[in-house]
Amino acid sequence: MSTYKFIVSKNNIAQASDENITYVDADGDQDVDVTLWVNDQEIHAVTLTDAGASLVYTGTLSEGYHTVKIQPEAGKPTDIRIDQVLIDDNILVGSQYLLDTRIFGQADDFGQYKCCVPFRSPKGTDHVWWGQVYDSDYTVVSNTTHYRPHVVTDKGQWWEWSFSVTSNGHIHWSVDETDSILYDSTENNCYYAGKSFLNDSTVYPYFDLDAVSSWLSNSLSAVDSSTAVPFFQGPGVYGLDFINIEDMAMPVYDYDKITLLTESEYNSALWYYNLYWPSHNIEPIIVS
Repeated sequence: MSTYKFIVSKNNIAQASDENITYVDADGDQDVDVTLWVNDQEIHAVTLTDAGASLVYTGTLSEGYHTVKIQPEAGKPTDIRIDQVLIDDNILVGSQYLLDTRIFGQADDFGQYKCCVPFRSPKGTDHVWWGQVYDSDYTVVSNTTHYRPHVVTDKGQWWEWSFSVTSNGHIHWSVDETDSILYDSTENNCYYAGKSFLNDSTVYPYFDLDAVSSWLSNSLSAVDSSTAVPFFQGPGVYGLDFINIEDMAMPVYDYDKITLLTESEYNSALWYYNLYWPSHNIEPIIVS
């Protein structure tokens, strides 16, 4: 069995300590009852105070599709925020890193997932951004992601997260961002549950262009200049292992496969593979 904890807070408490939250809940100081539902069964109810609260489920989720719902007491003026999800005391983050091989058992990963940032981290945190907020008439408030999802209690809203569990105990889910101004119908919006490596002494690692440039300069000095080609050649056609960054191999053209990279994406990939991953990694959460 695994233990799932859902951390929630009042909007006005979250807003007072988080500059990323701008909505002011003028009448949001009342305590409010909040209920956790798993697969349409009521599991746990708590009274949310200024100190925050945890909703807990301990059990075994079988292979297949599951739904979690967090519903505050309708009609109360106090709005709530969904802050974090913990599984067996690991803070859950949404990752696509090595998605195909780790989660779906494929032979290889698409380049953009093989070299992507460790996990999607809005505002540089490990707060919740997935799931959907529903109105009382069961319509989705908006099909896009929300940082620390905001649930308006006096409208009867709730937060819902639907996901699948694989036979190996990995959790994965899809994100609907069709309402986003940046929506891309070709983008893979599937994520899996990874363990956050953030703590009070770390910040989310954005790539360091100076470090990449220095590393690249030193590396190229050891390469035979008569056969070397520039590492970054602009957006173009590359093989699936378009750079094989971990082995510092050169790009290999393969017109059966297409991968388009901006220079920023390329530098970011170099940063994670060569300067960050040697001492950090993200591990998938495995439930039992």
